[in-house]
Amino acid sequence: MTSRRSAPPELAELHDECVARGYLPGLDFFVVGVPGFNAGDGITIRREGQTYIVVSEDNGRPHDMLRTSDFERAREHFLTEVGWGAGFRGHGPYAGRSRLEEAGWTTMTLRERTIRVYRDKGLPIPAYLLDDSDDATRRRRPTEE
Repeated sequence: MTSRRSAPPELAELHDECVARGYLPGLDFFVVGVPGFNAGDGITIRREGQTYIVVSEDNGRPHDMLRTSDFERAREHFLTEVGWGAGFRGHGPYAGRSRLEEAGWTTMTLRERTIRVYRDKGLPIPAYLLDDSDDATRRRRPTEE
């Protein structure tokens, strides 16, 4: 197919893998350089030089999720995000599942969630968050009763 020549081969293959998994091109995902449309609310991947960039779009507004020179890391992140987005729309392996519940977010206190965001972003955790002695938002877990 000559129309795919503007996409790097690994991204063209990733596009085909997404289609084979049942994801909808243009709606669930978009690979820059592969012909098609972008509805503006999916997950996009592109390569600039040696950097792979995974972008989430919300109402047409792009938000960088990952920039890496490691294609396998970009691929895994892209497939995970596309899968959860498709699941939210009712198809794919994550259909009917709650990402927040599976990741443990719904059982955490506000303080625990805040610490997790710092850790996920690789940022130092402020000292005041490390002291949980006065955590008034702490919920009782079933095992604590």
